[in-house]
Amino acid sequence: MNDVKKVELHLHLDGSIRVETLHELGVSSKVLPQDITLEKVEEMVSIGERDKTLVDYLKKFDLPIAILQTEEALERVSFELVEDLALENTIYAEIRVAPIQHIKKGLTPNLVVESILTGFDRAMEKYDIKVTLLLCAMRHIKEEDNYFLIDLCKRYKKRGVVGLDLAGDEAGFPVTLFKNFFTKAKRENIPFTIHAGEARGCKSIIDAIELGASRLGHGIRAYEDKNALALIKENNICLECCPKSNLDTNAIPNFSEYPIMQYLKDKVEVTLNSDNRRVSNTNFNNEVLLLKKYFEVDSEDILLFNLNAINHAFISDDEKILLRKRLLGDKNGIK
Repeated sequence: MNDVKKVELHLHLDGSIRVETLHELGVSSKVLPQDITLEKVEEMVSIGERDKTLVDYLKKFDLPIAILQTEEALERVSFELVEDLALENTIYAEIRVAPIQHIKKGLTPNLVVESILTGFDRAMEKYDIKVTLLLCAMRHIKEEDNYFLIDLCKRYKKRGVVGLDLAGDEAGFPVTLFKNFFTKAKRENIPFTIHAGEARGCKSIIDAIELGASRLGHGIRAYEDKNALALIKENNICLECCPKSNLDTNAIPNFSEYPIMQYLKDKVEVTLNSDNRRVSNTNFNNEVLLLKKYFEVDSEDILLFNLNAINHAFISDDEKILLRKRLLGDKNGIK
């Protein structure tokens, strides 16, 4: 699969860090004890057999967030993630982060974003890949305390910040709590995706679409309600599907009924994504292998996932044309 060019729209920076880097930075910053093993660190940040829910899954971010509180750490992990993607033949990715999680030891939101973009820039100078940044509002943070993200988006638009997201505990904090936030984002012409239809059902999906989301993070439970599915198709909403992550959080009780391939057949705009490479121990290649264990997946399906991702990326039409040319040049080489 590394000979196939790939596109991802749903990828969290803090959930996709090399375990060796977490170990090194954790020890050097004294967040972790000096004698901790690499295996223990991996256990702390990877999903395990006893982790059954989205809340369990989210706890795996505690250590990365504690470590990513300096410019140097943020720049390093940003560079390394883009490097990892490039070496797997990814041509475009939108990587997301919640700046408010990284200002606990003195960094400003501006410095958080600048550090990440600096890491991106260094990687893009070295590798033939384009990456952009999405800024996440967090559900457990009061709506008004997330407003600063809109100004950050505007300030860094020309540097590579392309949109917004809403992440966190979907079951505990419905998207309707952020109605004013997304109304303001729409006024500023900032595109956004919203995590919906993962830990909550179709009401979350419908609410997110009504608030103006053009993409849904996961959206996988749309099959539960014909009205939600119809709304997705009518509004050309893109679903950012993340199979391994959904398996890890039990979003779908029986994975043999995972609906991504049916969505594809029904002309729903679905994409394939790894979500959290470290937490779920996955990447795009492994996502394909997981699907192939349960479903028939051919080269045309993989190509369509990637074309859908390009079509729904938060970038200019000219940039999309260039990406399509790069992707379609590999069409005959897809395995």
